[in-house]
Amino acid sequence: MPIVTSESLMTQLRHGKIEPLYFLFGDEEFLIDEALEQIIDRAVDKSTVSFNFDLLHGTEVTLQEIVERASAYPLMADRRVVVVRDIDRTFSLRGKPDPTSPFVRYITSASPSTTLVLTAVAGDILKGKSPKAPYNIITEHAASIQFKKIYDRELPSWTANRIRTRGKEITPDAVELFVSYAGGSLRIISNEIEKLFTYVEGKKNITLEDVRTVVGTSKTWNIFELQKALGTKNASLASEITERMLRAGEPEQLILTMLTRYFTILWRLTELRARTRDQNEMARAVGITSFFLNEYLAAVQRYPIDHLRNTFQVLLQADILLKSSNLSGSVIMQMMLASITQGKDMMPYRERR
Repeated sequence: MPIVTSESLMTQLRHGKIEPLYFLFGDEEFLIDEALEQIIDRAVDKSTVSFNFDLLHGTEVTLQEIVERASAYPLMADRRVVVVRDIDRTFSLRGKPDPTSPFVRYITSASPSTTLVLTAVAGDILKGKSPKAPYNIITEHAASIQFKKIYDRELPSWTANRIRTRGKEITPDAVELFVSYAGGSLRIISNEIEKLFTYVEGKKNITLEDVRTVVGTSKTWNIFELQKALGTKNASLASEITERMLRAGEPEQLILTMLTRYFTILWRLTELRARTRDQNEMARAVGITSFFLNEYLAAVQRYPIDHLRNTFQVLLQADILLKSSNLSGSVIMQMMLASITQGKDMMPYRERR
């Protein structure tokens, strides 16, 4: 069977089509877990769940045990469901099955009265576009869904789409701020969306003020405003915003992470401007909305390549000092800001505990 998208899986489930064999794999564990919950919700008979549902873990089960559970007949229901999380761990601990093994024989002729779901949180299942052994056998016979890595640049559009599928819209500036504070974890973003929906209730459009209220940050002292201050090289404002954020308990490492993301976008825009003038294309490529592109392009003018190289070196050194120096986090961050805005590396390299 071809590897399908998660959207195709959800459509099939909504129409009541349940396969005897599923394989959910990829880099994004949260998305795999979500899809698994959807399959379980629709495939398991709630009245007989104690008889007809098995949850197994790849580190604790053998391939023979998987076959035995999947081959058993359901009791007082039309179907039993067997879930094996981290099947890749089973292969690494027990060895890969040979073509004549009971496991492979079951995969090639799965029981129609069982839904067997295999998961693997791993990015190396595919070799090029073709699955490696033994995953090639699994994908040939299973309904397989790959959950690819969602990169930082894709998070704003992923978040906006997720909100849109639930019947609401979020403004471009609001989604940028929301992602800045939620960070790169899809699970955390999803949890924060739930909080946001609880707050806005019947409102259809989510605004910047809604996000500021939910994430508990003021209009002035947040990472979004800090990025803008650095983009215009306003050293005094950047210093004040950072100090206020630190006093409010904002972790230094989160600030570093978001600034690294910001300057990475500037670096990529520098390269993209040499290849295209299409602003929509540039915005899509770096994962921001076109609403903010001119602001980023203006910052690119103030940060030539040599200045950006210095900035990444300064961010790296700040990270090292925060983990190993006797200097206070505030002092390190202020030296970092001065180095960035002045284009000179003024960070100490020998201060250690």
